[in-house]
Amino acid sequence: MTDFLSVKQLAEHLQVSDKTIYRMLWRGDLPGRRVGSQWRFSRSEVDFWLDLRLPKLAPPELREMSRAGGAGAGPLTAALTPRNALIPLAAEQPEEVIREFIDGVEFPEPVDRPALVARIREREHTSSTSTAQGVMFLHTARWEARALQSSNLFAIGRLSAPRDFGSSDGDPADLLFLLLASGHRDHLALLAGAARLSRLPAVLAAIRAARGGLEVVHLVRRAEASLMLEKES
Repeated sequence: MTDFLSVKQLAEHLQVSDKTIYRMLWRGDLPGRRVGSQWRFSRSEVDFWLDLRLPKLAPPELREMSRAGGAGAGPLTAALTPRNALIPLAAEQPEEVIREFIDGVEFPEPVDRPALVARIREREHTSSTSTAQGVMFLHTARWEARALQSSNLFAIGRLSAPRDFGSSDGDPADLLFLLLASGHRDHLALLAGAARLSRLPAVLAAIRAARGGLEVVHLVRRAEASLMLEKES
């Protein structure tokens, strides 16, 4: 499989339209280079670039990517269970918060938890995923092997107070989203769906005030259903 892709091949890789690829290029949201009159993209470079920038993409791009996995219920709803929807966290140090979170998750298949913690920490050391909305997007790097082999997982951890996780913008976080998938497209859909969810202040406020996991599952299902009905702008 070649690492260099045309516009059409990259659109297939990201599960978006050719038009969206050009739109992302003009906005500076994709690394690419011209070869004669054609655009060419390095698959590995694009995956690295998107891993760092995806939560900040424009709504139309996130909308398309969140549908890449093809889950009828929405990628987040399909991967979220009441047991994993509201995991209370109390650790003080950022790295211990991540360990506590992973220890509290119920995984759908066997997982090496210490190794997963190490991979997530390594990804966070590359660039913190903490955002101005107080949300972190914990995941393994897109250019590495998937942590799950046959299932997808979305879990939510909640701190009683925001912690500084080393964001370059100085943004503390109190909600941690864990996003793991068995395939490239599902991973992309989960990240994009979570980015869209994090832009809904009312939903985040409701998660912060929720009393249990089942309540959060219903919140996410309603929010994701509403987002999926949005029309292209």
